[in-house]
Amino acid sequence: MDNHLAEIISIDTLSKIACLSPTQFKKVFKQQTGQTVTQYLIQLRMEKAHALLLHTDYPIPIVAQSVGYTDISAFSRRFSLYFGLAPSKLTR
Repeated sequence: MDNHLAEIISIDTLSKIACLSPTQFKKVFKQQTGQTVTQYLIQLRMEKAHALLLHTDYPIPIVAQSVGYTDISAFSRRFSLYFGLAPSKLTR
């Protein structure tokens, strides 16, 4: 998942990679990580976006695209909910 944050990552695709049914995959994933697949993916995307905003000069739209968001407003809302501040507050 880490290497494909900019792509659409579906439960069906992940379950096929793991050779499990989607239901089995979701159950095992939650048991192993303590999070749903969606929660985990959001965490990965937000942490990567945070790092990119802090350590690069990439503009917010490029950061958003890099972590799988095509809608900048959706990215900004999610980032603000996750970190408690807007992504614009972290840009250099």
